[in-house]
Amino acid sequence: MAGRLSATAGDGAVDVVVPVQVSSGELDVTAVSQPVCTAAHADVPGGLPATEVDVRIHENGTVSIRLWTLRCGPGGNAAPVTG
Repeated sequence: MAGRLSATAGDGAVDVVVPVQVSSGELDVTAVSQPVCTAAHADVPGGLPATEVDVRIHENGTVSIRLWTLRCGPGGNAAPVTG
């Protein structure tokens, strides 16, 4: 992924701003899972296991209200949070 991404941890969640549009399918699953799982395994306030940390992906280099919330699964693959 070209460009810079940033991450900000909060209580049980991490906001990750990526320089591209993830929802377009421009990135493959591995390219999405790597930053999601890295963020989930960071020192996130709240003491949740990595599989329960919400990682909120903000696209196109901008923090926005339209975001993707994902979690890192036990196998290291990112999956959308549903419900």
